[in-house]
Amino acid sequence: MLDKISGFTSTLELYVDYLVIRPDNIQKLVSHTRMIPLDDVISVNIVKPFLKVPYLQVITPDLHVTKNDGLKAADANVVLIQPFNMKKAKKIREYIMSYKIGSIQRSKGISVSLVGSIDDLEKLARLKDSGMITQEEFNAKKKQILGL
Repeated sequence: MLDKISGFTSTLELYVDYLVIRPDNIQKLVSHTRMIPLDDVISVNIVKPFLKVPYLQVITPDLHVTKNDGLKAADANVVLIQPFNMKKAKKIREYIMSYKIGSIQRSKGISVSLVGSIDDLEKLARLKDSGMITQEEFNAKKKQILGL
């Protein structure tokens, strides 16, 4: 297991190429454990509703949620985020989305290592925005980071 985050009603366990969402305590009576391959993930959202507990939701093709569905916790691929777990939730989201980007590139035969690439590009953009490097320098370094 790479990482784990527990909310009030469910727990998300992150593995190299899949994740598991388990209902906790009383939710076990109405929800079931879900194993989701990362290749099946469409998106991972961190939602911060006004005056409510924020949550992480894993969107998959088979997840059809409307206001009337009444899905709870694990069945809705949701893990509530306690305030001290927000950084961990963002880290899990970044891992899953990086995995997805790498998966797309592998399927297209592109051999780009994304480890650190996103952080490097963000730092590079900040340097350009602050005027420390030119647009041309930015473009050249961006191509180098992406292996183009």
